[in-house]
Amino acid sequence: MRKLFVVGSLVIVGMLALIPPDCFAASSTEVPVHVLSERAFVRDWIVLGPFPNREVEIAYADGSSHQGYSKDFLTDLGGESKARLAEDIAVMFVDDEGVKHKVPTRRISAGSDGSVDLDQMFGGMDHKMAYAYCVIHSEKDQEAAFLFGSDDGAKVWINGVLVHSIYEGRGLTFGEDRFTAPLLEGDNTVLIKITDRVRSWGFAIEALNPFGYSRFQDEEREWNDFRAFLDTRVRPVLGNEWDYTFGPGELPNVVWEKPYLVKEVMGDFDLTVRWFDAGLNEVTAAEVPGRYGYVVDAMTPDGIHIRRAGTVFCRPDDWYGWSERPRARLDYIPLTTVGRATWEEHQGAVADFVGHQVLLSILRQEEGAILMSFLHEVEAGSVPASKVDTPLIRDHDFHLALKRKLLAVEESYPELARPLTMLEGDAPVLRQGTAAEAGVAPDTARRLREVCERWFEESGEPFDLLIARHGVIVIHEAFGDWPWGEMTLDTPKPVASITKLITGVLFALFVDQGLIEIDDPVGKFLPDFPLEGEHAPTLRGCFTHTMGLWGHQEWGGMHNPYLENVTATAMTRLPVGEVHSYTGMGYDLAGKVMEVVSGKSIFRLLHENLFDPLGMENTTQEEDLGFSCNTTAGDLAVIGQLLLNRGSYGNLQFFSQGTFDQLVPKPLDQYWPEINEDWGIGLTWMRQPHPEAGSNGRAEDATILSRNIIGHGSATSSVLRVDLDNGLVIAQTRRIGGKRYEEHLERLLLAIEAGLISLPGTN
Repeated sequence: MRKLFVVGSLVIVGMLALIPPDCFAASSTEVPVHVLSERAFVRDWIVLGPFPNREVEIAYADGSSHQGYSKDFLTDLGGESKARLAEDIAVMFVDDEGVKHKVPTRRISAGSDGSVDLDQMFGGMDHKMAYAYCVIHSEKDQEAAFLFGSDDGAKVWINGVLVHSIYEGRGLTFGEDRFTAPLLEGDNTVLIKITDRVRSWGFAIEALNPFGYSRFQDEEREWNDFRAFLDTRVRPVLGNEWDYTFGPGELPNVVWEKPYLVKEVMGDFDLTVRWFDAGLNEVTAAEVPGRYGYVVDAMTPDGIHIRRAGTVFCRPDDWYGWSERPRARLDYIPLTTVGRATWEEHQGAVADFVGHQVLLSILRQEEGAILMSFLHEVEAGSVPASKVDTPLIRDHDFHLALKRKLLAVEESYPELARPLTMLEGDAPVLRQGTAAEAGVAPDTARRLREVCERWFEESGEPFDLLIARHGVIVIHEAFGDWPWGEMTLDTPKPVASITKLITGVLFALFVDQGLIEIDDPVGKFLPDFPLEGEHAPTLRGCFTHTMGLWGHQEWGGMHNPYLENVTATAMTRLPVGEVHSYTGMGYDLAGKVMEVVSGKSIFRLLHENLFDPLGMENTTQEEDLGFSCNTTAGDLAVIGQLLLNRGSYGNLQFFSQGTFDQLVPKPLDQYWPEINEDWGIGLTWMRQPHPEAGSNGRAEDATILSRNIIGHGSATSSVLRVDLDNGLVIAQTRRIGGKRYEEHLERLLLAIEAGLISLPGTN
């Protein structure tokens, strides 16, 4: 179950310390009783379930299309608004096939973090729903506040009144929703309906009396101010408000964007600013046009070291960009309400408008200075175009070289070697071959094609797919086209968080060559972090979401030259090693470590040390390490085969079997006792519950294919799954999931399983 302890403006740090021991005074043999206090998780519940939660073709009256969310399964108890649950009751219902089911109640308690894990309780079921029931005792009539999170959708009734509902697929985020409800003196009933679509399933709810909620709001305001400071940048004060460039001569002053906020949150302190030219020479004036970078150092009254950096462009004296009227042709963007024909018909107006916006960005944003610096340098150096020579990557390289110079680590680390040529034998590569060579039935490709054709017809969302066994491609095809154009096997698509897996694979090269160890403290490489203590993160923590961080691309992401400094400041207030909070920020921090060690932009490293040697010609990435990779099923499957081969591909060894063994998911409680999750270095288990689990002779925890499937999920619903037992690679890229995605994915996986001639690792 995904657990985020900081979201939006919610403060969770120190939360468990606020829970008084007597708030769990609950003691009825039939119904758990929670005593309302300043602030505490409601921990003890009667759970009734599971009930079905299948997706339906025609939406219900409330707009939902999931049966469990909309249907009232408690009519025999008076309906959801009147039902009272206890330990000794059961409910009967008839499923869509006319089969009667008796559903009993059972008791459950929240884990140490306050979450109720229904996925664990019911054994990893999907497309299900359950009810949770308890009583809250209030010493008087009062308005209570509730902080609620669920995975997935939910409804909450208090004293029979529906006080909250949320219909969406989401991970459990503590306190994501908040609502209030009147409580009466004495006992008040609470009924929660929690629906599940796929994978994790559960909820967490905190109850606060008026005093506790007021205190929470004060903490929240303080946290909001702190977060606003983390997002505050320094900026150069240039000659005017409409120009981010300046002419040769005096260098600009550098100030905080929000000085009053900075003083309120961090205290009063001075900034020390140093300037450097494109050759990394420290300067006191801009003598020639081109790129200039500034580095800011400061120390707060509390001893927190602040570092910031940025880029400006010194223009030639005779350059007047503001007087130009450029036109910029913008390729068609598939907006839902605008067709290609309309776009092309009005291309002239679009080009004028976009050109004006481009000019404004050049003049008024740092990104404009980065672009002009890039163009100035490639013009002067006659540099040929390259995937790894872009405005962002070149600026990234400049600030990285400057950072390594200031940290005096330019000669501290050996060079990261390219993949080694193996002396004996070649590892399997993706290739064409026969069904017999792949170990699948002769008609497997046809059956898979039928599943995929139906998938596109019913969802309307095109995708490409590659499935291989033992390196032999079983099927590699594209299915469907977009309304605005053709989709081919060479069309890159965003794979979202599968990018994290790719980042982990790159990190494996550093581990294998002894440049970084997985459990090294981040402070060994980046001086803003402590080497030990409760706020000392490790590289393993970066990859396993255990540092209390949140979000993706926060604080400028990888292209913030001193992202690590902002991260270190944030972590002084975070529960490092105490929570499992899904985020991309740990991956970006690990990227900053890899950059300092290698001396190269992480995006240059990805291309030069991974994508290019593997022949991944349709893959690009230059924005972030937690997402932003665009690729195809064919290229993604190469990464999958590399993992299946435990680090080798063809005659190249990227990392050893021993290093691969360190990447796979492991129980995190051996590193952080309070965290009950399995996670690897960019890898998670991708076990798919079998629809016949618990019946027809299959075990309760039966999965489709084997249990040893590694991979990573994706917000775009792209797929990369590597079945280590069955020698399978399953790769699919797409823009969005589309209708009934999970049902179609299950059909695909079942069709793959049915086609395997031998199943050495199945249940």
